Amino acid sequence: MSDGRLGVVTIHGIRSGPEAWQTLAQLIANDEELGFVETLHFEYATGVKRLHPLRIFPSIDTVADSLKEFLATEAGDFERLMLVTHSQGGLVGQRYLARMLADGAGQELVRIKRVVMLACPNNGSELLLSLRRNILGLGHPQEKDLRPLNAQVTATLRTILRDVVHATAVTARTCPIDFRVFAGESDRVVPAASAQSVFPDTAALPGDHSTILKADSAGHRTFTTLRRLMLTLPESEDAQPPSTAQAVPSDPRGSVTNIISGGTAYGPVIQSGTVEVSFPHPPDDGNGA
Repeated sequence: MSDGRLGVVTIHGIRSGPEAWQTLAQLIANDEELGFVETLHFEYATGVKRLHPLRIFPSIDTVADSLKEFLATEAGDFERLMLVTHSQGGLVGQRYLARMLADGAGQELVRIKRVVMLACPNNGSELLLSLRRNILGLGHPQEKDLRPLNAQVTATLRTILRDVVHATAVTARTCPIDFRVFAGESDRVVPAASAQSVFPDTAALPGDHSTILKADSAGHRTFTTLRRLMLTLPESEDAQPPSTAQAVPSDPRGSVTNIISGGTAYGPVIQSGTVEVSFPHPPDDGNGA
């Protein structure tokens, strides 16, 4: 039985951090109807190139594995979770789900009731591509996932659509989770076509790539939208292991008249698991046939 609490896990983008969610988190905390919600900020290393010879930025795969541990530990007490991501954070969330399903851990994802993605570069971002590479540093492991037509991002998206968005049952490798995907109305960094991609439930919110998060009042549409999505969270049945037992009919016996070519009817058919048909000899017509 659920205790009614909801853990809202925020995942920031590249060159960002938990501070990006400060105003939204405060609005959630101030709303009496959202008293059942606790905001949990997931943080990972990101930013521009570093000169320290012993440190590197983690790849999206590594960040996804870090999110796995965060959800197991920091969010371990919550029976219901909602992931809210911004920009690259959406790629992190998707990669986490895809890696969990690849490991056969689909039933562990049941408590994630909804994923909300804000301005996620599902199809990459072309804006200032060469400048971005120079700023972040050549070979930055996170920047490459922001490039258009990235093969791994595309493969992850295919997995999410097939095994999460369009999934119909919880199994080791599938888990239905509601996705809500939003583009920024004025976003030149991640255009609507990339943010919305091929997801079925998409819309747009006011702001550019950064200001879509800067909800300055309880009437800001990003907050009112998130509020609605928290209050209307879908519920799902607990995961059950797939059954291998074959259904056994309660009482399969019955009788059927079989008509053989020529119009001659022969006796009853008794059906009990398998069909047994008995054909009695027709009466002797005196010719010994």
